[in-house]
Amino acid sequence: MRRIAFINEKGGSCKTTLAVNVSAWLAGHGQRCLLVDMDPQGQAGKALGLYVRELHPTIADLLLQPRIPLPEVIRPTHIAGLDVLPANKTLADFPMQAAALPRREHLLAERLAAVTGYDFILFDSPPSMGLVNTNIMLAAEEIVVPVNLTFLALDGCAEIVESVDWVRQEYSHHRLQIVLVVPTLYRPTRLADEILHKLRTHFPGRVSKAVIGFNVKLDEAQSHGQSIFEYASWSRGAHMLEMLSREILQLRRD
Repeated sequence: MRRIAFINEKGGSCKTTLAVNVSAWLAGHGQRCLLVDMDPQGQAGKALGLYVRELHPTIADLLLQPRIPLPEVIRPTHIAGLDVLPANKTLADFPMQAAALPRREHLLAERLAAVTGYDFILFDSPPSMGLVNTNIMLAAEEIVVPVNLTFLALDGCAEIVESVDWVRQEYSHHRLQIVLVVPTLYRPTRLADEILHKLRTHFPGRVSKAVIGFNVKLDEAQSHGQSIFEYASWSRGAHMLEMLSREILQLRRD
């Protein structure tokens, strides 16, 4: 079972868009997927048509109340083969509520230890480093870093590299590694091309062949609670996300 987290400590990098649509594509190609929403905004669930605002129980309950059975929290989606562990604003209190708990950094990994029947567990993450993202990194083994091609993009990459290295060393989680850097929100400008070149220089062999350009159909699909493959399978957005999904499926660990 592969465990892949979409992480960037900067906001607006398209983490949710990638996590949701890659999960949907994998499920549509015979892979059983569990999408774990670890963002208090709950947008992964929303993008798949779930009304998460008053949903109970959620991932926060699972983390903080070990007696809650995992199957009570997992929600099926309208996409065959794709289930969700949903989040909502209650997750925002998790760092404070978990502060005094033993092994608080390992809660997510421990709650997911009994998961069976899936080929992939994919994690959507919040745009900050803290207890939530530490939990995600300790539950995952592969990190995919979406990077919007703006001036501060390389700063964000440097921060996530430092965070991954810290988790690897601090918790002896040496299987954790950045497997792919995904350029997002590309526009054909000189600055974007310069940043893309720098990414390829800094991460040789780990920048995706798929460069995700701005595409309004991706936003429209989310507003309808659908993946891009359901909403506009013919669109450029669908072609870009399919190319990325194939890359992720074909990745092989060293």
